[in-house]
Amino acid sequence: MKKILLSFILVLMMGIQLPLSAFAHSELESSTPAEGEKVTTDLEAVVLTFSTKIESLSTMTLKNGDKEIPLQISIEDDQMTGAISNPLENGNYTVAYKIIGADSHVIEGDYTFSVDRPEQEQAKEDNPEDRQDDNAEQALPDTEKKEQAKNPSYFAPLTIGLVIVIAIVSFFAFRRKR
Repeated sequence: MKKILLSFILVLMMGIQLPLSAFAHSELESSTPAEGEKVTTDLEAVVLTFSTKIESLSTMTLKNGDKEIPLQISIEDDQMTGAISNPLENGNYTVAYKIIGADSHVIEGDYTFSVDRPEQEQAKEDNPEDRQDDNAEQALPDTEKKEQAKNPSYFAPLTIGLVIVIAIVSFFAFRRKR
């Protein structure tokens, strides 16, 4: 009777775990700016939204040709935000991301967008006095920063470990009866 019960529990746990792992892969659901979008205003941040929660070790880069633009990355649940400190110049940009999804799989991808702002806005930003004011504002402490998720997803490894423990206990219990 115990043999049938333990076998049933093992099959039930595997049946519960398999559908979760099959549908848990993260993918990019939306982005701001979007793929191929032409941005005509100042861009303050690049925001990527994924289909599942992502881990805090995930990264994102923004490049204009070979020049990498510095970003301040923050991650909350399924969203990664890269804050841009200086206005972007006109041109084509590539966003590359490497995330760790809730299922511990590493997902990589990239997309492009372009910046095409009117010349008047760019001339205004080249004024050194304006930049000093902007830098003074950026130097203030950011007390409203969102906290990064600190608890990684342990569900899948914990379930697999539990299945292994049950299998070992079952093996020794059945071996003892023979």
